Amino acid sequence: MTMSDKSIDLNFKLHPKQLEALSSPATEILFGGATRGGKSHFTRVALILWCTWVPGLQCLVLRKYYDDVIKNHMEGPNSFRSMLQPYVDAKLVVITKDAIRWTQTGSLITLSHCSTEDAMEKNQGIPKDVLVFEEACQILERHIRFVRGWVTSTEEMKAKLPPELKGMFPKIIYTANPIGVSMGYFRRNFVKAAPPGTIFKAPVKDGGFLRQYIPARVDDNPSESKEATFARIQGLDDENMADALLEGNWDAPIGDYFPQYDDVKHTTPNFLPPKHWFKFMTFDWGSSEPFAALWWGVSDGVEFLDEIGKKRWFPRGALVAYREWYGCKPENFAKGLQLRNPEIARGIVDRTLEETCGLVVTDSLPFQDRGMSRNGKKYNISDVFAENGCPLVQGNCARITGWTQVRDRLIGKDGAPLIYFSEDCVFTRDYLPSLGHSKTNPEDAAEDGEATHTSDAVRLACTTRPIVIDAKREDMPYKFKSRQTMCPAQILKQLKRQDSQHGRY
Repeated sequence: MTMSDKSIDLNFKLHPKQLEALSSPATEILFGGATRGGKSHFTRVALILWCTWVPGLQCLVLRKYYDDVIKNHMEGPNSFRSMLQPYVDAKLVVITKDAIRWTQTGSLITLSHCSTEDAMEKNQGIPKDVLVFEEACQILERHIRFVRGWVTSTEEMKAKLPPELKGMFPKIIYTANPIGVSMGYFRRNFVKAAPPGTIFKAPVKDGGFLRQYIPARVDDNPSESKEATFARIQGLDDENMADALLEGNWDAPIGDYFPQYDDVKHTTPNFLPPKHWFKFMTFDWGSSEPFAALWWGVSDGVEFLDEIGKKRWFPRGALVAYREWYGCKPENFAKGLQLRNPEIARGIVDRTLEETCGLVVTDSLPFQDRGMSRNGKKYNISDVFAENGCPLVQGNCARITGWTQVRDRLIGKDGAPLIYFSEDCVFTRDYLPSLGHSKTNPEDAAEDGEATHTSDAVRLACTTRPIVIDAKREDMPYKFKSRQTMCPAQILKQLKRQDSQHGRY
């Protein structure tokens, strides 16, 4: 591919998958999925071409950490500096530490990060024609949504577009591997929403862009050594991680904290548990952040017919989450509904369509003193829930013990898991496998983040109903003597004999 400006030629080679992404009329593209698929090179070539062709184009490249985005794009033989050196020599482009500006057209590429809230706020109110999220699954969904809200092009900018680019801007590009806290978002809204390569319109509440998922693997990138890449990834000694990175498998159980999770193995079709099952609920409170409520049934190990007459069976003692209520905004899953406590309590009651034990297990937060009082007595969130027909019970909040129970249930016994989630538990199924490790304690899971709310509700369920183990009956190593009947005089005589043997008389 040749790009000319004042007789300066820049020759860029793109592979078929990269060309597909470059020429796609979609305005929101998820590109990649596997490692070494040519994602970064595509990003640089696309931005250089667009900034040269379209005067005044404003582009922003975001990665989680600032050092990473600089090293990836500003250092090395394939960096922006190397690719644009002829333009720099001709004074057509000026490159600083984290920006590239076209001197004649005014087009701009800025490199930045989104590791802090302050970094996010710097992008507020600044329109962008092109936004690129690198390693997008590592970036919080709420950060993605926040910055995406400022992706727009003026009518004047659209009028400047060459005929072959009409309708293609503003544009958002995500490059990603299926690993990270936002993996569930991309899996649900891109990968599973339509077949690969299909262009479809996103809901208005989710941006309304024309979406497309273009998978790319190392096989699609002739510039990379397939053998060397496979050897390097296999050297991680993690089969699931290798499957995700090499094959771009969004269903691979590669969660940071629970690699044992398998969406096929641990998911069951929707159903209502039998009436005689023990049923209870777990709840993770939230207001500005989402809350999570899960309804659980405990299997007795007996086969039964569900409400549509289908035979069902779960191992004895297995926990089955058959209903989920995730309190988030439909247009932003990382943001809570900010419902009043009475509304949440009544919402749980109204959604409980069957008879349960009435137990709603939660952590210590609803019982904490928040300075509320009534008639001179302290008053907390749990009191509000109780008044609205949803009494809360504080469960076992031991984190590592609870996570161990979750892991043991995911592994199960004799090849069968001891925990299941119905198909409607979409947030739990997305967030549990993407739950990360704690930054301060490698034995613990992450305490904060989008993946923690439903995961905490799962943990509370597992500590409420520990795994049932049937003890085997074993013969005693000795035999009891036949029982003898003794009168009081005989008992006293026996006791005196024992005392005399021990020198007490």
